[in-house]
Amino acid sequence: MVDPERIVAASEEINLQRLREHDEGTPQQRADAIRAAFLDWSASVPEGTPGVGWKVLTGPEEETVDRAARAADVIVLVLAREANTDSADAFHAAIFRSGKPVLVVPSGWRGDARSVFATIAVALSDSEATRHAIEGAGPWLRTARRVIAIHIGDRGEAALAVTRLLLETGAEPELHAVPPGKSNLGQQIVEEARSIGADLLVAGAYRHSEVIEWLLGGTTRHLLAAADLPVLLAH
Repeated sequence: MVDPERIVAASEEINLQRLREHDEGTPQQRADAIRAAFLDWSASVPEGTPGVGWKVLTGPEEETVDRAARAADVIVLVLAREANTDSADAFHAAIFRSGKPVLVVPSGWRGDARSVFATIAVALSDSEATRHAIEGAGPWLRTARRVIAIHIGDRGEAALAVTRLLLETGAEPELHAVPPGKSNLGQQIVEEARSIGADLLVAGAYRHSEVIEWLLGGTTRHLLAAADLPVLLAH
């Protein structure tokens, strides 16, 4: 027998849901808004652009994103500055659960199709996340006109090792080493990428405990908050 109290939401949860629907709209309204944005974008893409299909999946955000990403080579996400709870959960799942490289595009970003990703900045760190990000960015790194490896701090052996990994992709990177600045690391990486004219930033995604993220923030959070160019992340 099912306990009725287990299928009735507490009054606080009901009030929270009502407040959320007031601020963000109902699930159907949010879905309709996304569909309308997709149709507007589809109508504006240049002729000859590869076709993009529309598919609706139903289920918990993190599990659904994880399942949908299994057959993908890369996930593309739009970084909305005012994300709702659902999109935040899906975003988190794509970066930290899917195991796939994630191309994060700031909302409103407009690139030149003739030169997009011609100058790529790579944030160097001796980590598996950075190695995974470089492997995921391989097709773009091989065709870029310029690849700049950004290292915050001294030119250590670890940075040189990751630079060698870039060489293995077929890229010919320039090493750009700068001392730590006054801003947080994520923001400084974006500022350095912007200063060299990069139109794509490649970086590993670092996941700290939720308590540390809440207290101190984290490099990935700061990087995404400051980013005004596409960022390819991998965890």
